[in-house]
Amino acid sequence: MRYVRAGHGPTLVLIHGYGESLMSWRAVFDLLAPRADVIAIDLPGFGLSSKPATGYATDSLAADVLRALDALGVRRAVVAGHSLGGAVAVAAALMDTARIQGLVLIDAAVVGTPAAVSESRDASRTGSATGTAITEYEAVRTRFAAPHDPHWLAESDSAALYVPADDPRYRGALAAVLREFDFAYLTADRAARLTLPTLIVWGEYDEVFPLAAGQALAAALPGSRLKVVSRAWHRPHVERPAETADAIARFVTGR
Repeated sequence: MRYVRAGHGPTLVLIHGYGESLMSWRAVFDLLAPRADVIAIDLPGFGLSSKPATGYATDSLAADVLRALDALGVRRAVVAGHSLGGAVAVAAALMDTARIQGLVLIDAAVVGTPAAVSESRDASRTGSATGTAITEYEAVRTRFAAPHDPHWLAESDSAALYVPADDPRYRGALAAVLREFDFAYLTADRAARLTLPTLIVWGEYDEVFPLAAGQALAAALPGSRLKVVSRAWHRPHVERPAETADAIARFVTGR
């Protein structure tokens, strides 16, 4: 698993969403590092991490994250997850209540499966076509949003040359996530067990998971606080980084 780490203070772990990599956190990473020990990771299947054929269930990815924290010597951390990464963060918190001291859920994929994903799981011909279209779009998108930025993150020559769009294993991982991942992970039973401090951040105009989903999530977690980012869509940490980073930093540091 690829990761980048910098900064000083309480540890904050950043988990990206579907079809993305740790590079999606670049804008907030540099704003957070002066106030926290920030770790951003590439989940298995994405970025420059390994891409096995299976192992993309929510609990499986959460276990991978916890093993990575073991390897990095992290005993206590706040975990922030965007979209798919939000569900992974929730699962990690339920698995290791002693280590995860807080959650930041950004437009998190925990309260319902997007219509396009539901179609992709349909055994019919239309469902198969939808899944193929989603994976092809996400694969091609890496040509324009590559998991590299030599001005920000130094890499070996071989790593810098890696293009996910040219890697059939990446398409396989994208398809496997659509089959295996639980986008409605936060059941009522799991929500009742999730008692740690939680900041919910939601884009005002999110079309993937509308604001009503964020409000429902906040209602399901009585100890949580909802921060609505105005003029943001599904990726407030990319679209409104200063406002999003400030909310996260205040939550992590308690100031």
